[in-house]
Amino acid sequence: MKKLSILIMFMISVIRVSAQKEAVLFTESVEKAHKKELFMGKKYLTYTIDIKFGGKQYMSGTIIQEPGGGKIKIEKKDGSLIIFDGTNVYGTNIPEKAHSGARFDIFTWAYFLGLPYKLNDEGTLWSNFEDNNWGGENLKTGKLAFTSTTGDAPDDWYIVYVNKESNTLKGAAYIVSFGKGKEKAEKEPHAIKYSNYKTIEGIPFATHWTFHMWNKKEGYKEQIGEVKLSNIKFTTNADFSVTKEGKLIKAPKS
Repeated sequence: MKKLSILIMFMISVIRVSAQKEAVLFTESVEKAHKKELFMGKKYLTYTIDIKFGGKQYMSGTIIQEPGGGKIKIEKKDGSLIIFDGTNVYGTNIPEKAHSGARFDIFTWAYFLGLPYKLNDEGTLWSNFEDNNWGGENLKTGKLAFTSTTGDAPDDWYIVYVNKESNTLKGAAYIVSFGKGKEKAEKEPHAIKYSNYKTIEGIPFATHWTFHMWNKKEGYKEQIGEVKLSNIKFTTNADFSVTKEGKLIKAPKS
């Protein structure tokens, strides 16, 4: 019995080491293709973002952020402002009933842009490395999940789809558990499809994102929204200070 237990422990250890090696190979190939070292060496990134869902304008404005997302600011066209100063989120000219949506926005759009650079963040967990269908293409995929203490929505997961030749991201399936929980979110998984890559200072950026319904068999399905990025540039100056009009937007209660 003791020998059997030792053998089982050894086999589990081998499986874990193998999975870790797969995760390193998968994530590092993406990071290299997206020039992570060069991207993370920049001070600030700024870009114009235009978001539509269900055929309606959702948000339009400018996002300024640190490459790793340590600080983020959204200056909306309607004059409202959302700031993540590295610790807390603040909103200016945002009604209290819209606070939850503002907190979702400050982290979500910067995360989708920075996904190729977030694959090895603290709290990431990788599994299920396999090939899957993506609109008729057979692509490499890996499943990204998170430890229970990670961010506002640790129950979220992503299935990341990678171009086999270039190792750039083609897209990701995901759930949004923020404000509704994992069980409900998994009943309606979505996908983001990255396209129209442009190179800015040697770094590739997908400037057109489309959002779709998703299932694992078919990959992305009907389109439900889109994001267009423009005026992408790096800068050495940015202001993340909070004015006296800024109101604290708290994290959702667990």
